[in-house]
Amino acid sequence: MKCQLKLILDEIGMTQKQLAEKVNVSTPTISSIAKNQSIPRLDLAFRISKAVGRKIEEIWIYE
Repeated sequence: MKCQLKLILDEIGMTQKQLAEKVNVSTPTISSIAKNQSIPRLDLAFRISKAVGRKIEEIWIYE
């Protein structure tokens, strides 16, 4: 899986800290996801998707 979260956050002008607060997780959790070091649980993936206004398939690309 390839994560596009960092690119999407840059496009919409949102920081990792702002996203973390919106989805109720720590900033290091979002950082780890954005760096492709971890894959979120499905419920968190949906919350992130909603918070950034993108489909899950746009954030995580299956390769």
